[in-house]
Amino acid sequence: VSFVVVVRLIKIFKMASVVKAKTPDSIPLKGEEGTMHAVYWDICGLGQPIRYALRVANAKHVDVRVDPGEFGTPEYKKLWMDFKPSLGEVFPFPNLPYLVDGDVIISQSGAILRHIGRKYNLAGDSISQRTQVDFVLDQAADFDSEFTRMCYGNFDSAKPYVTETLPLRLAAWTTYLGDKKFATGSSITIADFKLYEALRKFKILEQDPSVGESIFSKYPKIEAYIKTVEEYPAMKEYLASEDYIQRPLNNPQAHFK
Repeated sequence: VSFVVVVRLIKIFKMASVVKAKTPDSIPLKGEEGTMHAVYWDICGLGQPIRYALRVANAKHVDVRVDPGEFGTPEYKKLWMDFKPSLGEVFPFPNLPYLVDGDVIISQSGAILRHIGRKYNLAGDSISQRTQVDFVLDQAADFDSEFTRMCYGNFDSAKPYVTETLPLRLAAWTTYLGDKKFATGSSITIADFKLYEALRKFKILEQDPSVGESIFSKYPKIEAYIKTVEEYPAMKEYLASEDYIQRPLNNPQAHFK
């Protein structure tokens, strides 16, 4: 490991910390000057692209991961449900994920990504690129929601989806990416974090024994894109760190986690 990488890792770890929230007092209601707090379940889900964005931005932040508890017991999600009314007193739309940044409190994962993107120049350099960032964020969110619906709903549809629908989606993304290095051009943006994470989830799904397919291997542009995002220096460092979680993808009640 080079000296430069070591210095960069030290810098990132000083800028970021992870809190495993198991009590209400470990979940923030107010901001801290100069430090953002990103709050979500202790899973990947909608929170993972936000974590990528904060790490790549080298933003000083606390990544608060709320313990969902054991599914099927009275304690399941009780911590969040008990805390939620308190958040509702200071913010009228309490939900996970939410972000506290000084006097800014917002929920909605897309809005959080856009806030980080605008603040740290990860939302595009021109009107045209910013428009494409918005498009990719929304299109990738639709793609990701197809994964989520299967995992929490009819998981029997997973294999037919992977063999019949996923090739259509990967072909469309291949066409859209063209010869671009990242989703919207030569620079990484918040759009890449959402698209990458959706692709990562589907790749895990296709390789699961319950599905047992290798659709991604037929789309080299997609695999090259995934590698490009993973090799981006700040992403590479985060993915190799102890703070990164590869799974669970979903909460405990999901059929596929």
